[in-house]
Amino acid sequence: MNEDRRKTEQPNTAADREAYIREMERREAEASIGTYLDRLCARVKAKELHPELREEMRGHLDELIADKEDAGASTLEAALWAMKQMGDADEIGGTLGQVHRPKFNWKLLVPLGVMAGIGLLALFSLGASGSGVFKYMNPGQQQLPYYAMGIAALIACCLFDYRLLNKYAVALYSGTALLTLFFFQAASVKINGTLGWVGLGPVTFNWTLCMFMLFILALPGMLDRLSLQPASWQNIRHLIAVGFILLPVALYVYFDLLAWLALGLYLVAATLLYARAGGAKVYLYLLPAAAAAWAVSLYVRNPQWQERVQAVFAPQRQSPDSNYMNNVMAAAIREAGWFGQGFGSSGDSITYAYADAIFPYLTYSFGWITAGLLVASIVWLMVLLLHTVRKITEPVGRSMAAGLSILLAGQWIYGIGASLGLLPMTSLLLPFIGYGGSTTIVHCAIVGLILGIYRRKDMLPMKRRTEAADASGAAPAAASRY
Repeated sequence: MNEDRRKTEQPNTAADREAYIREMERREAEASIGTYLDRLCARVKAKELHPELREEMRGHLDELIADKEDAGASTLEAALWAMKQMGDADEIGGTLGQVHRPKFNWKLLVPLGVMAGIGLLALFSLGASGSGVFKYMNPGQQQLPYYAMGIAALIACCLFDYRLLNKYAVALYSGTALLTLFFFQAASVKINGTLGWVGLGPVTFNWTLCMFMLFILALPGMLDRLSLQPASWQNIRHLIAVGFILLPVALYVYFDLLAWLALGLYLVAATLLYARAGGAKVYLYLLPAAAAAWAVSLYVRNPQWQERVQAVFAPQRQSPDSNYMNNVMAAAIREAGWFGQGFGSSGDSITYAYADAIFPYLTYSFGWITAGLLVASIVWLMVLLLHTVRKITEPVGRSMAAGLSILLAGQWIYGIGASLGLLPMTSLLLPFIGYGGSTTIVHCAIVGLILGIYRRKDMLPMKRRTEAADASGAAPAAASRY
């Protein structure tokens, strides 16, 4: 029976034999090309890119094969010639593997380390002063375990695949809203008279900051699912998107939280994310207008907020007692001199010298030069964050990184402004500088997520790839050969 099958498969005419030979050559050419592409992709560790790379390289091969066949070559000859023209598969795969390898933006850690080191220096100085409450506690020593946990959180978030946040954006958004309701109903505590903290057994953490961070991480995926760009502003999808943005604001107002800076930074980040997702101009104007109206209402109905604002913008209307904190911080900075009062200087006169007013105390103890170095490190880090966000080409990841960067940069800008008496004081700390406790872990996690998004920027398939900006000339050189 097998003999009969072989006989029927053998061509009987010259035309059939020629067609048979062409088919065998085509199959051999396909097998050779498949082996070539397998060798090439084996050198690229980012497996998500393999289908796209195979499709792209196969397209280049098909163009060369078609040109060679037009010149009279057989399919097999054309395929072997095309692969030779493309170059060695291992060499090309190695080049592409270098282009698409994980990228760790270690430059971010340099100013971050400088800031953390200066902050710890100030905290240990307070502990060494031995005055007031610091007779019984050393904030520097107490901060060290939080930095250790923060470093662990940074590494874990850097290795975390942020695409899961997009995949489970609905669950993340819903879970954050439900946890906020549960925490503030059942486990809310006050610290220094400020709401927004949650106590679970021996652990106390700033859930307001966590809440806004999680909502910022969930919003890009939520907005991406709505496909806003093709829709007009009257479309229900835009109303749903605005509802997603405003729900955290409603939770904030309902629980009468006081971390208004976190809310303001969230609104700025959320408006940017909405604009990047294709938001309608009508709502892009309405969201800042609503935030401004809320700020005015806060000023009108909150005497404490009126005192804070007037102490900065209308100090002549305030009594010396109400403007006491601003005067003390200004005096501490003014009396510091170039080199400060030295390690172990007393911070008794500065309220919350270990937290909200860490910058005035640091300036008072170590001088204007150290304060200038700290400000320069903050500016340097914010510039690096901007460049990091710009280099991320994947839309959802770029939106997440942009939102998180706003959350960090806004705290630094406002914190320094408040310390210099240019803005009202707030309850949020300067990230990585003051005694943050669990807040330090959250800030480290934010930096880790930004690093993790950047790390995968060249490892994800994209419809239109833009490798040249990050390949330092290697990718364009390789592409020109193809």
